[in-house]
Amino acid sequence: MKKQVTMREIAEALNTSAVTVSNAMAGKKGVGEELRRQVLEKAEELGYDFAETEKPAEEKVITLGIIASIQYMSEGSSFYWEMYQSTIDAAARRNVLTMLKMLNWDEEAFLSSLLSSKNETDGFIVIGRIGDELMKRILRSVKGPVVLLDFYRPGYRCDAVLSDNYTGAYRITGYLIDRGHRDIGFVGTGRTSRNVVERYYGFCRCMREHGLPVVREWLLEDRDLRTETPRIALPAKLPTAFVCSSDYSAGLLYNELTGRGLRVPEDLSLIGYDDYLYGNAFSEKLTSYHVDMPEMAKEAVQMVLRRIRAPRRPYDVRYVDSHITERMSVRSI
Repeated sequence: MKKQVTMREIAEALNTSAVTVSNAMAGKKGVGEELRRQVLEKAEELGYDFAETEKPAEEKVITLGIIASIQYMSEGSSFYWEMYQSTIDAAARRNVLTMLKMLNWDEEAFLSSLLSSKNETDGFIVIGRIGDELMKRILRSVKGPVVLLDFYRPGYRCDAVLSDNYTGAYRITGYLIDRGHRDIGFVGTGRTSRNVVERYYGFCRCMREHGLPVVREWLLEDRDLRTETPRIALPAKLPTAFVCSSDYSAGLLYNELTGRGLRVPEDLSLIGYDDYLYGNAFSEKLTSYHVDMPEMAKEAVQMVLRRIRAPRRPYDVRYVDSHITERMSVRSI
């Protein structure tokens, strides 16, 4: 089957953003005629399926607000920036417009801005973890449904889409066991997010099913909780491998190990979670569980649209499974 051309690919070819491409194709104001012409010509040249963007004139245009915290977003170099790009691509394929609402450090100003524009949006997708109290205020205040993407907390009256954290961590732990490892540690600070907790439980389940102990000394935090400073303290005796709760944690551990003269995977094997480690040469070597961002984004957009059509349906949490991307950070024993 021929691969579908995405708006992001068109944007990259023109050195612009997927949002601009989406607005140009939708005929939205704010895009000059020359740029609009370039977008349409490039889309045709790349083989974009224009049927994806065509809609009856009488069909209501849906606009979704995309909420993301500035601390997670760095254009071109962050996991959540990639998740945002996947979300606007998925929205554009459903003829849905998007509007980015960036959460900065002034929460009151953000809420005020959000409420002042609530009549411009039909629903919201929240990308990445937001503080509990602020999230509750957002849910009480905004008009239309809200879907959480890549985080969730029980008790929220909204839908959510998550990577299948438990299954993914179970799989990468099993991957190490299948290659002969029996002394395996875990890296991640569970108090930082539900995702890490679920990955830890998946790790523990796999270890116990194989009759292997979960050794307390090999459960490593990846930050100083008092200062939130990234930091990994290595134990005196090391296992043969570590399951890392994220590729970011794997990168921190890799730096700590190599700084002490240890080699990966010759001296110690590492496996990560996310399949996204930007700006670290270790990314080309790290075996990792792949997070399927396009599929998660597609599911989030579909959930918002379903909720708009049927607001009284039960709230749902969807888990998106994926696969392990094999590279060179794990050796067989």
